Amino acid sequence: MKIRVLTDSAGCLSKEQAEAYGIDFLPLQVIVEGKTYLDGADITNSQLYDMMEKGAFPQTSQAPLGMIEELFSTYEKEGVTDVILVTLSPALSGTNENICAAAMRYGIKIHTTDTYSTLHIEQYWARCAKALVDQGVEPEEIIRRLNNSIAESKGFLVVEDLAYLAKGGRLTPLAAKFGGMLKIVPILEVSKETGGKVDMYEKVRTMPKAIKTAVKTITSNMKGNAQEYYFVLMDSRASQSAQLAQKELLNIFPELKIERDDICAVINCHTGMGSVGMQFAKKVEGVEL
Repeated sequence: MKIRVLTDSAGCLSKEQAEAYGIDFLPLQVIVEGKTYLDGADITNSQLYDMMEKGAFPQTSQAPLGMIEELFSTYEKEGVTDVILVTLSPALSGTNENICAAAMRYGIKIHTTDTYSTLHIEQYWARCAKALVDQGVEPEEIIRRLNNSIAESKGFLVVEDLAYLAKGGRLTPLAAKFGGMLKIVPILEVSKETGGKVDMYEKVRTMPKAIKTAVKTITSNMKGNAQEYYFVLMDSRASQSAQLAQKELLNIFPELKIERDDICAVINCHTGMGSVGMQFAKKVEGVEL
C-alpha cells in the first residue's frame, strides 16, 4: 500500500507550505479582472488583499480539471494505491467530487470525508492525516479519527464589508446597501449544523459587538478542557478586530492556545477585506501539532 495525502488551497496552505508538510496540493482558482490565478501558487494572500483594497471584486473557481488528471496520472505511474483526501466541504465546491471521479478513472482508492468546513481547520485535518500516515495508521482508521474531530468542530466568520456577500448572491445589493448604512455586521457560521454551507448566524450592530458575540458563541460550544481543542483565529488585514477577539477568547479560556493565520485568498474573495474568522476542532487522536 502506497498512501498520499491530498488537500486544496482553501485550507490556507500555499504550494510551498504543503510541500514542506509532505502533503499533495491542488490550487483553487481566483479570477481578477479576467485574469486567472492559481491560489497559493501564483497569487499570495497579500497580493489579493492589495487588489481588493483597490476595489477588485474577484471570483473563484475549482481546481483545474487538467491539473487533477495530471496528478492522478502521476500517482498511477508512481504506484500510489490510496489517497486520503481532505478538501473544503462539498457544499461549497465540487472539488471533492471531481477528485473522487478522477481517482475512480485511475483505479486509485480514495478515503475522504465531509469536513463541513474550509479555511485553516481544513489544513489542520490534512496535516493530522499526514502525521497518522507517517505513524503507519491505516486509512480507514485515519478517516474515523478525522470524523471524530469534525463532529466536534465549528467555525464563524465576522464580515465587515457586505458588498462581497451581495456579489456572491448571499445578500441582495439593496440589503447590502441598507445593512451598510445601519452598520450591520453579519456573523456567518460554517459547520456540520449548516451542512457545510455558509449560513447567517446573527446580525449585529458594529464590529466590536459582533466579535464579542462570535467569541461568546464559539466558546460556549467548546466542551471540557480548552487544551483538548485546536483553535485558530484568522483575519484579512483586520488586526484590531483580531486582537479584540484574541483578548476576549483568553478572558474566557486563559489556557487556550490560539493559532493565527490569514484568511486565504480564495475564501476572502467571498468575505471581503476586514473579515475575522474563528474555528475550533477537538484535537485528532494520536496527533500533536
